[in-house]
This record gives sequence, structure tokens and C-alpha cells, in this order.
Amino acid sequence: MKRTLALAATVIAGTATLTACTEEQAYCVDLAGYAANAVNVDPQKPADYVKILEDAKKLRDSAPADVKDDWGVVVGFAEKAQKAGSDRVELARLSKETGTVMTAYKAISTHAKDSCKVDVPALN
Repeated sequence: MKRTLALAATVIAGTATLTACTEEQAYCVDLAGYAANAVNVDPQKPADYVKILEDAKKLRDSAPADVKDDWGVVVGFAEKAQKAGSDRVELARLSKETGTVMTAYKAISTHAKDSCKVDVPALN
């Protein structure tokens, strides 16, 4: 009986580990796609963030806990930029938030390189 319980516990633990790897791998694959689309995003032009909004939403939802909040910052900013459209006054207000977005994006970039071996483009 003890042997059966131990075997069952080992199988359950192994399955949980495989699932976690699969989720992390899926995130990394999605991150690589995002990196390809984010090449020409300029943080000084908040309207550029709409170019990566859908990819960023997907990554926010699937991100590991280490960067989930950072993706929330990036997505929130991109949504505000999309809503602002070409409204110069609103875009000027948004430009004051780029520091926070850059900090979040740096954390995402570091995690991407360390955990996924993906280089996301720098936002300059």
C-alpha cells in the first residue's frame, strides 16, 4: 500500500513538472513571436505600443509570476495609447508614464533572456 501511494505521488509530481515546463515553453515560444513584432516600437511614441498590444495581452495572460505584473504595466500602457489614438494632449500625458513602462519592460527583457533565451528588442 505504501509503495502504491509513493508511486502515485511520484507520478503526480512528475506530471505537474511536465505541465509547468510545457506552460513555460509555450510562453517562451509566444515571447519569441512578440520579439519579432516589437522590433520597431518606440517608447517615445506611445501610439507605437498598439503594434504589439495583442501579443502583449497574450503574454500577460500566460506570463510566469516573475513578470506577470510587468506585462500588466506594458499592456495597460498600450491600451491607453490605443484609446488615445492621435490625440496629442492625451499622448503627451501618456509620455510621462514611459519611465514606468521602461522599468517593467527591462524586467521582462531580463527574464526573457535568462529563462527563455530570447532577446526582446530594446525600446529606445
